[in-house]
Amino acid sequence: MPFKSIITFCIALLLIASCRKDLSILKGAGTLGFSADTVYFDTVFTRLPNTSYPRSINKRFMVRNPYKETVNVNVQLLGGSNSPYRINVDGRSGATSLLEILPKDSAWVFVEATLEPNNLTQPAIVRDRIEFETNGNRQYVELAAYGWDAYYFHDSLLEPTTTNWTLTDKPYVIVNTCFVDVGKSLIIGPGVHVYSSTNSFLVDTNNKKFGYHALNVLGTLKVNGTLANPVIFEGDRLDNNFANTPGQWQGIGFYRTSLDNVMTHAIIKNAAYGVRVDSLSNNASPKLLLQNTVIKNMSGIGIWGRTGEIKAINTVVSNCGLFYFYAQYGGRYDFNFCTFNNTSTASRDPHFYVSNQERNDNKVVIRTYPIAYSFVNTIIYGPNETEIGFDLSAPANPNIFDYCLIKSKNQFGANNVFSILGYNKLFSDAPNNDYKLIANSPAIDKGIAGTGVNSDMDEKARGTKPDIGAYEF
Repeated sequence: MPFKSIITFCIALLLIASCRKDLSILKGAGTLGFSADTVYFDTVFTRLPNTSYPRSINKRFMVRNPYKETVNVNVQLLGGSNSPYRINVDGRSGATSLLEILPKDSAWVFVEATLEPNNLTQPAIVRDRIEFETNGNRQYVELAAYGWDAYYFHDSLLEPTTTNWTLTDKPYVIVNTCFVDVGKSLIIGPGVHVYSSTNSFLVDTNNKKFGYHALNVLGTLKVNGTLANPVIFEGDRLDNNFANTPGQWQGIGFYRTSLDNVMTHAIIKNAAYGVRVDSLSNNASPKLLLQNTVIKNMSGIGIWGRTGEIKAINTVVSNCGLFYFYAQYGGRYDFNFCTFNNTSTASRDPHFYVSNQERNDNKVVIRTYPIAYSFVNTIIYGPNETEIGFDLSAPANPNIFDYCLIKSKNQFGANNVFSILGYNKLFSDAPNNDYKLIANSPAIDKGIAGTGVNSDMDEKARGTKPDIGAYEF
């Protein structure tokens, strides 16, 4: 036999011997190590009847073999196939499985939860256990989650003349989409909490999907929050890790037939888009009036007007991936005592953008739309040298920026305060969405009174020398 073949044969024998040594099985009772003794889920919505919605996030823990022998472990979810929990043990799903862990090695166990309705108004804890039996020694990992019943609206069309969401004993949850029908009204009362699932789409007869917003208003939306009890809109992930994660749901859309929409003391957060208004008003009122409202942590756009008509007073829009305000294809916009700010430096483009031109793929203008805007007593700020951009064919009518604090290297308007690099500290805690002014802020006492707005976001009196932005110092 050639020398090279002999060497190869010897190495193979050594490998086989090594493998046989590794595969020696632990005979006595074994004690495993665990990376966690309890898998705890934050609050999870209970199951919508006749669906698998919602599924919790996926959690995991590690099982460690501390021995020099292989261990065989019988794994059992004690609640069995009827358990509200599901487990996957080292790639194998099911309530029972046999797990083999090599010497000094480990394996992952993944856990999800789908909780049944409990007919309670407060979250109720739901428990189960996973048993790990190693040669007669039994160890347990506890599973725990709080299940919360909800008022569900799954692909709903609200057709009554008036639909009231005013109960606060349980949250309201939109699954996929909810539409307010033409000529109908949805009224949301103080303290109501509205959650929405991640994706929102409709499927046509050819099985083609079309994306929509979570809440789609063809009629009228009235949000009647108060300072003490705002109305909150957010995604349906309740774990703390998702508390400030953008892009979790698809926001609120107002369509051509919609009219007389008012949102007061609302908080809209963690969506792809905050509010989108796609047309001008059908009457003398603005299509959408925002008052004392916060829109924050959007992966896309905070306020989006597509030939829209929007009036905003004492409104804060912050931390949006693309634009905190985007006027697309013209429209009419009237903003007073608002604060716009981004803390992220991810985008080098202006986050406040006003346009009345439609361009093709070659950037050639193919259509121009009428536009009118008035921005007064408003902060437009962020990390870029210039936070405001325009794509206008001609001056808007009216074209007003007055008594605003603007992050821009280009100055326009006699009464505005401009910042290039000098005012990097304006707010109490912008990274945590606290936009109250600090002492010596250049926005203090620089606004103009007499605009019909006599109090700020917190309903504090404005006085004769008001501050620029949504908050008085």
